[in-house]
Amino acid sequence: MNMLKKAVLTASTVLFCSVAFAAPADAVNQVKTNSVEILKILNKENGANADAVRLEAENYASPYFDFERMTALAVGQPWKQATAQQKQQLTAAFRAKLIRIYSGTMFQYKSAQVKVNDNPRVENNGKQVIISTEVLPTANSPKSEIVHIDYTTYQNGDKYRIYDVKVEGQSLVTVYRNQFKEIVNKSGIDGLIAELSKESGK
Repeated sequence: MNMLKKAVLTASTVLFCSVAFAAPADAVNQVKTNSVEILKILNKENGANADAVRLEAENYASPYFDFERMTALAVGQPWKQATAQQKQQLTAAFRAKLIRIYSGTMFQYKSAQVKVNDNPRVENNGKQVIISTEVLPTANSPKSEIVHIDYTTYQNGDKYRIYDVKVEGQSLVTVYRNQFKEIVNKSGIDGLIAELSKESGK
């Protein structure tokens, strides 16, 4: 499970990642552009500025994710019973959890290359675009395995925002949904908020 989480958040470092009809080519181009930009940021790290580079990378990537939608999908059915305040707290804590893992692993892949498939899948009557990518380690990468990642996105204004990530076919929101369900069954929504807040340091 830890390897899955790390791979998912590592993938986030190389991605951008109102219902509207999506333009597949635009989504693919965004992934390619943002992959280049995030790697440029990561490679500014010189051994003395890791925190600043990490923050810059997080700030760049965050607008391209729909953390509220990801949280709702991860929480599942209990999300509908949560109050507005609980939803806000859940989203903030889950976002912090994802960012924390992302920050801790992204430097391991800063020298990697990303291959983006030019033929995305368009689903849900054209309202979502799924882009497939491969993270290809280079000779200087501390990791040697190729990681296959699919990003499920939808068009939101001039951006394509991520709301699910699959690593080797396993969905991020599904992985967390199984964990969150156990916590909610035992301790309720407030128990899940407390657990996520503790993990994220909030």
